[in-house]
Amino acid sequence: MNLFKVFAIMAIAALLSCSKATDTCLIKGQLSGGDGELVIYPYQEVHSKKEADSLSYKAKISNGKFEIELDGELVCRLMNIKIGNELKRYDVFTEPGIIHLGEKDGKLIAKGSSLNDEYYRLLNELNYEAYDKIKYKKVLSAEEQKLKDEYNRNLWELIGTNSASIPLSYLFYQKYWGADASSLNKIINTFSKDIHQSYYLKKVINRRDNQQRVAIGNPAPDFSLKSNDGQDVSLEMYKGKYLLVDFWASWCGPCRAEIPNLKKVFANYHSKGLDILSVSTDAREKAWLKAVDAEQMPWEQVRDTKSISDVYNITAIPMIILIDPEGKIMDKGLRGEGLQKKLDEILMHK
Repeated sequence: MNLFKVFAIMAIAALLSCSKATDTCLIKGQLSGGDGELVIYPYQEVHSKKEADSLSYKAKISNGKFEIELDGELVCRLMNIKIGNELKRYDVFTEPGIIHLGEKDGKLIAKGSSLNDEYYRLLNELNYEAYDKIKYKKVLSAEEQKLKDEYNRNLWELIGTNSASIPLSYLFYQKYWGADASSLNKIINTFSKDIHQSYYLKKVINRRDNQQRVAIGNPAPDFSLKSNDGQDVSLEMYKGKYLLVDFWASWCGPCRAEIPNLKKVFANYHSKGLDILSVSTDAREKAWLKAVDAEQMPWEQVRDTKSISDVYNITAIPMIILIDPEGKIMDKGLRGEGLQKKLDEILMHK
């Protein structure tokens, strides 16, 4: 073999080696304590425990040390670290390369990742630790409301000097996942186009596009799903009728509480051209079938575990959508008295 071929092979090998290195993220840990286990949970949306398990990364911790290799996607991931009876959690922003996880003043800290450094800098500037304690509270004191308002205001101000920040796009994704199309448009247009193909902004763009697709007045996207008795049920089958599409789940208390109201409107207006289609988002088929049997709803029951809910931009349930006889979306987010009133306006005199 001549010298040129030798160098060529070495160059290709080096290139492949570099390519592999840039595709993965290696996390090396040196923690206090003894043996334990590390779990890194999926950053993706999952719809079942089986799916979550298949996308999780796990590693054994021996005398406080571990190494784990994962894909180099630029995303935030939750780490659960259990050593003995102590459980610690840490959000790590991953990127290709090596990240060293250690401890300082009793807290976990990662080094070697510019994205992770940037993420924690932003959290500090936003006073995120204080905000995180109240972000899901429904009743806030005046001081807590002030803190929440300041977080939101500071979040938007940070885009001015961080418009190409992937960690900041993650914080917006967290905060505005269920926002309306106008707010999502503002987020998309404010962030630099340089990161529009990053994971979180792609999700925001997809969410905006889906919202526009299922806006009131637009044709309802058709779908076909299996019913609880194994029959194919499609939206097309309901053309010529007013249809309530009820997205729900067996584990959702407000969804179950709305069923008596749905039974009432079905009894009052079915003869006037109204039908109902319940679309369960249950991941577990057995739980869905058990709830269907318990509730005894006199209309078709189907189950969707992913695609249809995404197409219809379902961010929370119950979500009830009213579709007219031509297949266009008339209204959505209807419940209780509001649903009764809307149907009275349309069908009372039919």
